Amino acid sequence: MNQDIFKLIHETPLIDHHCHFLINDASKNREMRLADVSTEADSSYPLSDTKERTAWWAFKSESKKFFKTDNIESLSTSQYVKFNHALFKNYNFKLLMIDTGFVPDDAIESEEKTEELTGVTVKKIFRIETCAEKCMLQNENFFDWWEKLKQDIIHAKASGFVGFKSIAAYRTGLCIKNPSVAEAESAFYDWKRSGVSRLTDAVLINFILWNIASTIIEQNMPLQFHVGYGDADADLYKANPLLMREFLRTWCYQGLSVVLLHCYPYHKEAGYLASVYPNVYFDTSLVNALAPTSTKEVLNEALHLAPYSRYLFASDASTYPEMYGVAAATFESALASHLKGLDFVPYSQKEKWINEVCYLNSMNLYNLKK
Repeated sequence: MNQDIFKLIHETPLIDHHCHFLINDASKNREMRLADVSTEADSSYPLSDTKERTAWWAFKSESKKFFKTDNIESLSTSQYVKFNHALFKNYNFKLLMIDTGFVPDDAIESEEKTEELTGVTVKKIFRIETCAEKCMLQNENFFDWWEKLKQDIIHAKASGFVGFKSIAAYRTGLCIKNPSVAEAESAFYDWKRSGVSRLTDAVLINFILWNIASTIIEQNMPLQFHVGYGDADADLYKANPLLMREFLRTWCYQGLSVVLLHCYPYHKEAGYLASVYPNVYFDTSLVNALAPTSTKEVLNEALHLAPYSRYLFASDASTYPEMYGVAAATFESALASHLKGLDFVPYSQKEKWINEVCYLNSMNLYNLKK
């Protein structure tokens, strides 16, 4: 029966509710770029050290599964398409939800072309800070900027988006407060005078998040937050989801669905929040691909308290299909190992949890058609 658990997981449809754009097959320096996406270090970090990490070797191993060679620079266009189709089919990916705020060089930004490359349906996630920056460049007046941003958010669903995402954790941290309009207006003009388009002001980011929450509730769409481990510019201390307590208490009880992404090393904190607040969901993505030796331990700890109905699969993968493959493979193994250890849980309940975690929770949360 334990063997049946892994087989069941492997054959269950997989929805990746948080990932990023793939790139086209014409991109050069494939080995170097594959190594680059096997780490969250910036470009100053020695590539030789990156290749001493388990993630790099997991990526190389994933390549061999599908095109049986170490020469990963030699794929033709047709081979690249065949490789992608084989990998995504092997792990039973059915849907990719792409965060449109991060665009690698040579990215395939078209939903249709990504679907052609992977054989998988694609949906879009609306990144709030990216939109706020674009609106700032288009508007000189605070109230015009704010109205344009609100309108873009209001029309997100009609534009094909299925959810929203904030990277407040990267920019200012997750201690989200409720600034006044006057404070936000002053901060906006300081931002305009700075000549910098990147939004890093805590007052403005907090103002946006606090004041769009009700609009997102009205659209019945979830709001994702980056949490914990990520790029080298993230302040990990400020990316603890426990700092969101005031925001969660205010908005989740009013119907806002909040999704905590990545979460390591705060996966236990995220699981706790999902166990005590309504409408809080989370994943343990990124470690699935970038810390493959941790996945079983992290998944076990994440589910110490959390309901399986609040836990989702995600890869946080980008650029190359190997990252998606490693994330799926390590997650499948971790989930199977976890469930095998639950001798007090009947097999039928384990089947239910597999379906929930792999795809049903995402289907319900993002209001997707079954």
